[in-house]
Amino acid sequence: MSRPTSPLSDFSSDTESDCSAPDEDYLVDRLKVPPHKLLAESHRINVMYLDMKTKLRVAMEAQAVFEEEEARAKELKEVAREAQEHFMRIKQKVDDAPLGKAALPKELQAEFAAAEKNAFITIGDATNQEETAEREQKVFLKAQHEANKAEAMVGEYDDIMGELNKLNEAEVQRKRKAAISSKNTERLAAKKLERRQQERAEEYRRKVEKSQRKSRKQTDVARELHKTAASRIQHTTKIAQDSKAILEEARQVDHENRVQATLELKANTDNAMNEIKGKNEKKKLNLQKKEIAHQEEFDSLLKMGVNPYVEFKRRDVKKKAAYDEKREKARIASQEADLAEKIVKEDDYNRKKEDEERRHKAFAAAYRDEQGKEIIEARNRSYLMEKTTTGTDLIDPTRRMFKIEPSQVTTIKDASFGLGYNPRKDKNQLQDVIDMMTKKYPDTGLGEFARLVPKKVELELTDGDKIESGAGLDALKSPKQVPPGKDVYINRLSKDAGVNDEIATSSIDVDDDISPSISASVASSRATTPANDKKADASAMTKAFPAPKRSKFEEDALKKAQLRQKTRLLEGTPQVAGGRTFHGQAFVAKPDIILFKDFQVGKVYKKKILLTNVSLTFNSFKILDLSERITDFFDIKYERQGRMSAGMSVTIEITFIPKVDEDIISELSFLCSTSPFSIPIKCLTQKVTPSVSTNVIRFDNLVMGEVKKFPLRIFNNGAKPTKYYFVDPTTNQRIPNYDDEYPSNSDSNSGGGSPAKSESNENDADDSNSHINANEKNSDIVYVKNEEELLKQSADVGASCLEYPEGKTALQFKTIGEIESYNKTTHDIIFAPLSPGYFRQEVIVEFEGTDVRISLTIVATSIKVPIFVEEPVVDMRCCVYDKLYRKKVVVKNRGKISFKVNAVVPPELKGFVEFNPDMGFVQPGVDFDFQMKFRPSPEMIALCGKYAIPGEEIIAVPMLINVPEQALPVNYTLFARMTTGKLSFSQETINYGRCYVTQQCMEIIKMKNLSKLPQKFGFVNLRPEVEVQPNDGFGVLLPLEEKEIKVFFKPKSAIAHDILLTVQTTMNMKSCIRLICQGVETPLRLTHTVLQFSSCCPGDRISTSIFATNTTNVDQTFEFSVPHEKRSYLRISPNVETLPPHESCRLEVEFSPPHDLLEKALKGGDGVELAGEEEEVSARGITTQQDEENNGEEKKSDVSPPVDGAEDDDPVQYCEGEIVESDWKATSGESPAEPWSVHSRWSLPCFVKPSGGESSGDPPPLFVDVNTTLVKRILDIDDDFMSFGQLAVGQVKVLVLRVRNLGSVEAPLTAEGLNSTGPFCIVNALRSIPPNSVLTLSLQFAPQSQGVRSETLVLKCPAVGKSLTITLKGEGVSPVLTVSPPGKIMKTKIGTKASVTMIDKWETSTAGCKHLLAGDTGSAVVTLHNSSVFPLKFVLEPLERAHENFNHKNVFTCIPAEADIQPGEDMTVKILFSPDHERIWPYEQQVKISVPNQTEDHVLHLVGRCWSRQIYCVAALPEDDSPARRNETLEDNFGLPDTLRAVEVEAAEKLNVGRMKRPELLLKFPKKVEGAEDNDIYYKRSVLCGSIALNDPKMGGQGTFEVEFDSVAKELGYFVAIPDKGNCAPGVETEIVFNFKPPVVDTQGGLDVGQWIRIVAKVHCRGGFKKEGEDDVRTYDVILEGYVCI
Repeated sequence: MSRPTSPLSDFSSDTESDCSAPDEDYLVDRLKVPPHKLLAESHRINVMYLDMKTKLRVAMEAQAVFEEEEARAKELKEVAREAQEHFMRIKQKVDDAPLGKAALPKELQAEFAAAEKNAFITIGDATNQEETAEREQKVFLKAQHEANKAEAMVGEYDDIMGELNKLNEAEVQRKRKAAISSKNTERLAAKKLERRQQERAEEYRRKVEKSQRKSRKQTDVARELHKTAASRIQHTTKIAQDSKAILEEARQVDHENRVQATLELKANTDNAMNEIKGKNEKKKLNLQKKEIAHQEEFDSLLKMGVNPYVEFKRRDVKKKAAYDEKREKARIASQEADLAEKIVKEDDYNRKKEDEERRHKAFAAAYRDEQGKEIIEARNRSYLMEKTTTGTDLIDPTRRMFKIEPSQVTTIKDASFGLGYNPRKDKNQLQDVIDMMTKKYPDTGLGEFARLVPKKVELELTDGDKIESGAGLDALKSPKQVPPGKDVYINRLSKDAGVNDEIATSSIDVDDDISPSISASVASSRATTPANDKKADASAMTKAFPAPKRSKFEEDALKKAQLRQKTRLLEGTPQVAGGRTFHGQAFVAKPDIILFKDFQVGKVYKKKILLTNVSLTFNSFKILDLSERITDFFDIKYERQGRMSAGMSVTIEITFIPKVDEDIISELSFLCSTSPFSIPIKCLTQKVTPSVSTNVIRFDNLVMGEVKKFPLRIFNNGAKPTKYYFVDPTTNQRIPNYDDEYPSNSDSNSGGGSPAKSESNENDADDSNSHINANEKNSDIVYVKNEEELLKQSADVGASCLEYPEGKTALQFKTIGEIESYNKTTHDIIFAPLSPGYFRQEVIVEFEGTDVRISLTIVATSIKVPIFVEEPVVDMRCCVYDKLYRKKVVVKNRGKISFKVNAVVPPELKGFVEFNPDMGFVQPGVDFDFQMKFRPSPEMIALCGKYAIPGEEIIAVPMLINVPEQALPVNYTLFARMTTGKLSFSQETINYGRCYVTQQCMEIIKMKNLSKLPQKFGFVNLRPEVEVQPNDGFGVLLPLEEKEIKVFFKPKSAIAHDILLTVQTTMNMKSCIRLICQGVETPLRLTHTVLQFSSCCPGDRISTSIFATNTTNVDQTFEFSVPHEKRSYLRISPNVETLPPHESCRLEVEFSPPHDLLEKALKGGDGVELAGEEEEVSARGITTQQDEENNGEEKKSDVSPPVDGAEDDDPVQYCEGEIVESDWKATSGESPAEPWSVHSRWSLPCFVKPSGGESSGDPPPLFVDVNTTLVKRILDIDDDFMSFGQLAVGQVKVLVLRVRNLGSVEAPLTAEGLNSTGPFCIVNALRSIPPNSVLTLSLQFAPQSQGVRSETLVLKCPAVGKSLTITLKGEGVSPVLTVSPPGKIMKTKIGTKASVTMIDKWETSTAGCKHLLAGDTGSAVVTLHNSSVFPLKFVLEPLERAHENFNHKNVFTCIPAEADIQPGEDMTVKILFSPDHERIWPYEQQVKISVPNQTEDHVLHLVGRCWSRQIYCVAALPEDDSPARRNETLEDNFGLPDTLRAVEVEAAEKLNVGRMKRPELLLKFPKKVEGAEDNDIYYKRSVLCGSIALNDPKMGGQGTFEVEFDSVAKELGYFVAIPDKGNCAPGVETEIVFNFKPPVVDTQGGLDVGQWIRIVAKVHCRGGFKKEGEDDVRTYDVILEGYVCI
């Protein structure tokens, strides 16, 4: 087939060259496409042509590689064959050696090893190379198939290439004509528009001239005004220039000074640098000189034979030592100076300290001298003589005077001097003072001071009082604070008013300073006062004083005064002293309660209280009456004090005489000037008053086995003794009391033992385990029957320690007790837990003699013992007697402190169990391991007693670990099963008798495992003559298993053999079997004793030959016996033959199964029994085993009856045979299936007899083993239906099909049924299958479109007359990817159609916005969903190169950029927008989601705007925005960042290049078409002002905008902005609508006369975030363009 040319190569550029038109109808019908897709189809055909050429080139390259690898494989195979033949030749030599391989020369052995190694290596290399060749062959076949398929696809279009070229030329012509026609039409329209534009321009020119005239007029006016302003500005400018000149002059002077200073600094710096450089140069020269000298000295020392390195090192060491010595001396000198300075300072300090101590000692001595007895007495005597009136130093040395008043004998004046009152003076002294004052001022009356003169008071003595001379001052009574004559007035007033003394006294309106004393002088009617007070009062009222008659006003005033006084007495008045006001109770009683406890009727009780005035100044009180109910029980006595100064106290005695036996609760009330108060009175009878120390008793986290007491204190605060009982609140019955003694424990927290533990934990091993056999020593032992009961019996030993005694629980206490009056008792509540958990008990305590019941709650928690064994049952499993076993007994500590532990061995296991170590300390949270050694013996079972089952040899002995600091010991159980490790044999000696040296004898023995454990065994140290089967004498014996062992003996020489066969087990047990055999030379030597026939089918005939040689010197006659000829299908010829000495003959063994064997076998049913009954034939060591690879079931029988049903011959002695039939299907898809086969193994005996005479005894026969295999003559495959499942379009999947040839002839195959252009094909070539071989076919499915595809493959083999039919099925699917948010079908920037998803909103930490601030980052999320049934891999590929940041990083970042999506799952793609500078145009990029073989392309259109400040302004419609007015290709790609903006501006100025500015926003209002309806599109356009939402909310904030029109726009009034100002919150955009309101003009004659006007509106944006240095206001120009009719 000719190669087609490229369809596009024939397209001519000359449109006039082809005059014939293409046959489009033919092309449409031929290509099956619509007419408008013919050109696209032509392009597709050209692509197919290029793809075909590529695949052809790949196929040729793959073919070259395959041929090379195949040649290499043949070479290696030939090398391997030669190496194998070489090895077989050497091996034959080794096998023919009579004494075996060990007797051969070393050279031959080395040659044998080298040949074996070489054969192994070459075979491996050949195998690997064959695999490589097969792999390259597959690649070649696949490439060839692809090339053929592409070539076939391109060949379909050879006949239409010319028509397609014509079609392309016609399309070019059509487009050219359409372009010319369009150009003419546009030219006419342009001319028409040009004329209309000229007319509008002329109209606009006229309006401009009018406006200019008006402007010139305004300009003239402004020019006149400008002259006036210019003169004023000129004057102001002159002043400013003069000032500027002065400042400039000062600046120049300052500049010159700074320049001069800079020059001086530079000169100084240069001088310093030159000096430093000079020093450095000098230092460098010195170093160079030193280095030169050092090198010269080095050379000289080297010439002198001295080691220069040692010499230099010595010098360095010496120099360093000198330096160190110098430094050490300096340090010592510095320390000496510091020490001297410190010594000087210490001397100064010690000197000052000594001076200070000296002064102190002088002061102390002087003070001590002044404190002498004589000095003190002299000083006192001098002072007394100076101060006494008589000048004496001793007033009353005999102390006979009753009392000495210091004011009477001393010259010291007290506080009463000059007042005429001194309570320590007697009446004569007082009268002397009065007389002195009267004489001193004789003509002056007392006047208002008369009340200050003390009255003469008659002193009255009480009974028993004696007044001695000078001792009557104590009997003076304080005078009443009543003005003279008032006492009579009071008495008279009380009589006339007819009120009692209390009211009369309290109703007098006297001065405040005397009223307290008046009220205090009156006592309660129930209180008794001394008799002298009554007499004094009576004498004071005896004098008569006429009472004047009061008027009505005076009566009213008196009543009001009495009412006020009464109110003041009842409520009290505030007390103010020293500017402070007293608040609170004026008198304080001690004690503060009058308590008579436990009184008895008829007895008298007295109580005194001390009442103290705690107010700020003088105060008084009055006792009020008690209530009438108790007033007869009390008597109150006290001494009236009148006015009591602050801090003064009075004693009140209260006598209580009870007359009723009941409690009295009352109070004693008082009146005082500040406020009334009271003192409680309590009189309590004798009673029982119980209480407890706490109502909740807690025991927290007590360890099991420990005992803790809680001392509950029960109090009786009453005078009566009582008994108490504990009551159950649920039954309200008393809890019975137990007389058992409670465990005593001096320390409640020490864990002093459990109620179930009677002995100490410190006992020795025998005592601690005495519970095991304590009760069984003198009684018969009763054994348990099984393991469960034995383990339970052992566990019960430890569990018995955790049982409570009868009647007791974890909470223990006595339930009855007594308590005396005013006493307490301690009632112990004991908590002794034996199990962990939570305990709670509610009890009530009742008391005799009272109804009081006290509830108690006992709450306790117990925890497990800290020390425990990790395994409660230490299972040693099955142990062999006299073997040592080790086991770790892991002890754990769950407590918080360490514990000492002792491992104890019970007496039953003494000598059998040992612990190492037997003592240790267990730290908290750390395991401690006891290494237990266990060596059991048969006598141990009897010693364990009831803790063993003798018949079953099982023990379960309770063990113990003592913990001295733990209340309970740690119990665990040692469990073990005992067994022996011996083997038994059916016979100890095997006698083979006579055996040929070329033959092998076999005997079967039975070996039994007497142990309860499986054990591996092996016959070791075997002699070369001995062979043990199966598995070469190695195997495993299960417990108590008996196994047959075949022992083969092949004598090497004709001598007597007597050897021992050793059997060793994994339990280190050895057993020996004696082997006896007599070797005999064979009279007949056979070349082969084992024949293996190849597989054959029924009806085939195969044979092989062996040679027999007479090795003796006499004639030998031999005869072969064929076992069951009708079943074995074997025949040997000659059957009987006589051989002369040293002669040989050929024997032919033939196997020929009949043709109808398979049919009869299938009719006979399952199994190998072809016809008739089953007969048993004893095997002579011949075993047939089904191939392990087949994993099938096998059925065995010995022989089968004749096929024809005839009676079988009598079986010949020594004839054995076995047949195995296999009829199964493989379960695994990887294993071949064998439908039917018969495997047979027969032993043919050969009887040999000398011809010359009788032989000594019957010689043993020779044997020839024959193995045969019957198979069905058939081709077979794995499966007749192959499903490729679902596969993505464009992908390839290969499945393997195995075809077997089970026949004896080669089976060539041919394939039919597959479509050559379909999705199914055979990758590798179909070759002939050799006999008994397998051919592997690779079937490929490569769908090119969606849909289910199914084809039938037919494999035919004419040689065997068999065809195989295989159904191939597969489904081609396209990957289905769903993008969320969904997109719209549109064209991409590269011109292809795809589903485009617009991403233009970016989320920040605060809100989402379409705009971002430079340097900020926004994100968006796209979700991809895989709706396919297979994993889908996607890659995000940019369709274009987006504008980059200044750091050359991408503005848009997709994470992840590629990944795999599992079927039915979602993948989230995060897109980051990170611009770093503002630009006019938005950042934009299209990213394709590339998925192989997808039906629909998905594109992400990423758009984002960036601003340098937070507030921005954009047009609402994209066509009105700034980017639409300027091409993006004009952008300066070499712009610099804002930080380098100054450099860019400077460079632009030098180059005279202007920087690109942001274009204005153009809002063009379209012209309304005549007759069209009114719409907002003609009158409204808008812009958006917004504030960017920043990631950092602390930055920036709200902004504002304002719209400003110029004067012309305001004058015309065509445009209005709504709103014209406002606020912008972050993340929010505000729409500004510009309304266009053109004037309405009536058109005349249908003419449309008007013009386009353009107005500029400025939008000022303020606030928000901005960079440092930027203006506060940013202005955006908005051009408003509209059409106005004239």
